[in-house]
This record gives sequence, structure tokens and C-alpha cells, in this order.
Amino acid sequence: MTPRDLINAVLYPLTNGNVLVAMISFWLLSKLAGAAGLLGVLLGVLVVLGVFRYQVMLLEDRASGREPQPPGIEFFSWFDNHWSLFPAVVVVVIAWASFAIQNNAGVAAMLLFVALAGGLYPAMLGVLAITHSPLQSVNPQALLRFVSACGASYWITVVYLVLIAYLLPIVAGITGFLSGLIELFLIFSLHSVIGAVIAPHGLIEDVSIPGAPEPDENQYAADVEKLRVAALAHAYGFISRDNREGGFAHVFESIDTDPDPVAAWAWYFDRMLGWENQTHALFFAQRYIHDMLRHGETVPALKVIMRCRLVDEEFRPLREDIATAIAAAEENGNIELSAVLKRF
Repeated sequence: MTPRDLINAVLYPLTNGNVLVAMISFWLLSKLAGAAGLLGVLLGVLVVLGVFRYQVMLLEDRASGREPQPPGIEFFSWFDNHWSLFPAVVVVVIAWASFAIQNNAGVAAMLLFVALAGGLYPAMLGVLAITHSPLQSVNPQALLRFVSACGASYWITVVYLVLIAYLLPIVAGITGFLSGLIELFLIFSLHSVIGAVIAPHGLIEDVSIPGAPEPDENQYAADVEKLRVAALAHAYGFISRDNREGGFAHVFESIDTDPDPVAAWAWYFDRMLGWENQTHALFFAQRYIHDMLRHGETVPALKVIMRCRLVDEEFRPLREDIATAIAAAEENGNIELSAVLKRF
């Protein structure tokens, strides 16, 4: 990582509009929570969890080269993407352990523990973003491989973490309206730097990093389902904010890395049909049909076309696919569907 790349990563929360909006939004919500009395306690917890979740997503987006999005309501959910809240657990455990070690073994032992934890924390975040697995994020084998893959640039994240740990108490001691915003900037900046360190090494695509024992078939299917549910929930956040292309892009990336892309297309399509607004499913179906026709899967493509026409009789494939769909319908003896498609 060059000095210029590092500076860009440090300042990314200020130079990227979406991340800046997210940072200001969390700051304003924290101010509201502080002024809301007892009700503000619950809001404060939701804001803290939302910040932790957004940081992991920001790290993942930076590592994969995606454009981060402002946080939506899904970032405050108790039920989605549980893995993204694991850093909150790690921070609480480190704080508790530090207190216990200081009381029982003295300040020197506590500082040694904090140094060790600080040296591993960026790696934990990196492995978590890659694997979406809290268990793997504390797996010594996965952490060692991650640090080794990042090389010398990994220690940039550790040094920056130490710097931020030094600055946060100073900022917290400053009385002023903007102190909380500065604290959020430092936290956002740390995760941006970790993501920027990961990006050049292509680790975000390294599905072999876990090195865990092979799960049984049922567990494997459950894990795949969880990944799809998480991807769809993330995509829904974009789509619900009128960013259908951004949401679909996230789904397409998930399909590209899915162990069974054919089943993944069908899974996402079925789930989208269950949404209150089925229009999104119909737009997704056009890309689904395009992929099937491109791979010669004509019969499944025709079935999806007919299914979509039950939702909206004006549905049609992408313009570039209509001729292929007509030929497929005629080849399979579906003259009625062929005649309908010829009207478009």
C-alpha cells in the first residue's frame, strides 16, 4: 500500500458521499438517543449495533471494490446478518478480560493482553468479512493465513488501530458538539483502511481461508441458505431505497460465488415473488431468463416466462432475448406463448 493509498483510505469516510451520510446519520441518532431518556437506552443499543454492523459491511465493500451504501432499516434488525454483530461481542470480551487481568495479574499483564488482542483484531475483522463466520474469525489457522496473505501491509492496520486507540480517549475528553462525530470518523476510517489493505490481495474471494472440517450435507445446505438470506436482506435494503440496480448487483455477485448458481437463481426469484411488490421479481426474472437462455436451458426459461405472465400478462423477456424465447417456444410446441411473444 502506497502512502497515497493509505491517505485515501483514511479519509474515505469523508470523501465518499454514502459513507459520509451514514456517519452523520449514526451521529445524529446517537444524539437523539442521548436526549430521549429511558427510551433512548433502547435506541442507543440499536445505534451501537447498527454501527458495528455497518463497519463490517463497509470493510467488506472496500475489500471487494463495491460502492458502500447508506444504512437502511436492515442495519438495526435483531434477526438478520447475525454474523456482522460479532465484533461487538469481541470488543465486550476484550474489555471484560482486560479488566479481569488487571485486577488479578496487574497492569503489565493487562497491557500485554491488550497488545495481543489489538494485533489480532484487524485479522478477526478481515476473516469475518471474508467468511461471514464468527467461528472462523477466531480460528488461529484462518487468522495466521490471513496475516500471511496480507504480508507487511497487515501491520499498517495494527499501527493505525493503536493510533486510534490513543486518540479516542483524547477525543472523548473534548467537550463539544462534534466530539462524537470525530469518534465515528476514526472508527469508520479504521475499517476503511482494513478493507483497503485486503483489496489488492483478492482475499475477499478466498473461500478456502476457513480451513474448517467439511460440514455434513444438512449443515452445508443450511450454511448456503444463510448466505443467500443474508445477501437478499442486504439487497432488499438497496431496493427498498429505490436502488434496484444496486440491490440486483449484490444478488448477482452472490450468485457468482454460490456453490450452486442454477439453484441460486431459482431461490432468489422465488423469494422475490414473495415480496409485497412483485415488480422487482419480474425485473429480476428478465435477467434470470437471459442467463438460462444463454446456457441453453430453454424449457426452464419458458416456465419462468409463463409464471411471470401469471403475475403480469404484459411481462416479456429482455428485448435481446425475445427472438431466442420465440424460437424456444416454437421448438417445444408452445405455439400460444410464441404468438404472445411475437406481439412485443
